[in-house]
Amino acid sequence: MRGRQEPLLVRTAWCVLRHHRHHDCPRCTAGGWCPTVHAARTRIVAWQRYRSR
Repeated sequence: MRGRQEPLLVRTAWCVLRHHRHHDCPRCTAGGWCPTVHAARTRIVAWQRYRSR
């Protein structure tokens, strides 16, 4: 990977967060928790930690 280009999975995780900001999925709970959003956030944080090394 050259430069600071994000991997496809990280870009997809950002799309998931943008989508869930405006729309709920069938797995979203009334409290606002969703396993898909949790996985997306975890992936983005891991990428940011890796990139900052």
